[in-house]
Amino acid sequence: MKTLTLIFTFIMMTTFSHATPTLITQFQPQTNQSSMLNQTHQQNETKHSGSCNYMVNIKTSCNSPSYTKDEVSLLFADADDSQVYVPRLDDPDSGTFEQCTTNELEILGPCIRKICKLYLFRNGTDGWIPETVTAYDYDNPPVKFYYNVDIPEDAGYGYNYCDKA
Repeated sequence: MKTLTLIFTFIMMTTFSHATPTLITQFQPQTNQSSMLNQTHQQNETKHSGSCNYMVNIKTSCNSPSYTKDEVSLLFADADDSQVYVPRLDDPDSGTFEQCTTNELEILGPCIRKICKLYLFRNGTDGWIPETVTAYDYDNPPVKFYYNVDIPEDAGYGYNYCDKA
């Protein structure tokens, strides 16, 4: 019984130590969003030539409002911190991000390595709640990020699954 408890404890510690949610606020140096985005764009242009296609599926929680006018943006990155930023994924007139729906978004952006970080940004008062976000790139298996929480307004909230070696 002690062995089983020890194994279970080890599994839980390993699971939670690799995929912890991170709240990025504008007060932290790495989240000065305007300079971060300009720097990201410049780095990606110099580091990588060409563009790559990505697909992102965003499932809106059934706990979310029936529709939202919140502005939703997305940033995903690889372990080298090469990033793709997509502003204003939402379109209030088209029914994007309605309650209990999944939206498939095709994104053309700079080529990066395997996606292992993903942050959502929300601006608005409706309180849109994503359930999951699945990111597909051109050369790697999809990566699924679990949310089902209220994304803070005017901040990035997400996950860093990159190896911390």
